[in-house]
Amino acid sequence: DWPAGAMVNQACHACTAVTWEAKEDPEAVEYFTEAEGQMTTVTMGAADLTQFNKLTEKLKTAGVPHRVWTEQPENVPSSLATWPRRRSMLQRLFKGIKRF
Repeated sequence: DWPAGAMVNQACHACTAVTWEAKEDPEAVEYFTEAEGQMTTVTMGAADLTQFNKLTEKLKTAGVPHRVWTEQPENVPSSLATWPRRRSMLQRLFKGIKRF
């Protein structure tokens, strides 16, 4: 269990990494420029590391670009952020993961 502040920090690391990695991706550019007048972000929480790892595999299999942030020196995956994508594309992959 992580304190809330530490979890926020981990999520910020993953989101910052995704923003940098996706900076030239057309879908990400559209999202970041708010071309449609909205930016939607959803925060989800995996129940445990097993569920987290299953989600990571689903994203890989579906070809969804994402970033897992791994806390060091513990080498523990602590957060995951997808590149900006349509909710309709991601929703089925996150089925069973609850909002945080």
